[in-house]
Amino acid sequence: MPETVDVSGVVTIGGKPIEGVEVHFHGGEFAGYGKTDSQGHYHLIQGAVPGENKVFFSKIEGGNVVLDPEGGMDEMQLQIAAESAGQGGGSSLNVPKQIVPLEYSSADRSQLKFTVPEGGTDSANFKL
Repeated sequence: MPETVDVSGVVTIGGKPIEGVEVHFHGGEFAGYGKTDSQGHYHLIQGAVPGENKVFFSKIEGGNVVLDPEGGMDEMQLQIAAESAGQGGGSSLNVPKQIVPLEYSSADRSQLKFTVPEGGTDSANFKL
């Protein structure tokens, strides 16, 4: 495992802290992960590698459809199901919704980067 440093900060959406947002830092061969508390504060469980990291966030709420990429229901299929359900077909499909703006919601979409200092940081704050 590469050497990691402590990383923490606050995530807000629309100027408000939001609880339960998954925070992902991807730097080379290591991915750090944390989850926000009720004040929007997070701490990456195993830290992050110093240097440039790609950052993305996720929070799925509601719905009775289970997101299961291994079983065949990935995010794209979920979006297609949501669009189909909304076209007046009388479907009772209650599709979960991504709370985080889509441009920050996956490693593929996010262009957000954060340079982690050698000594770590407690101010890796993000306003989405």
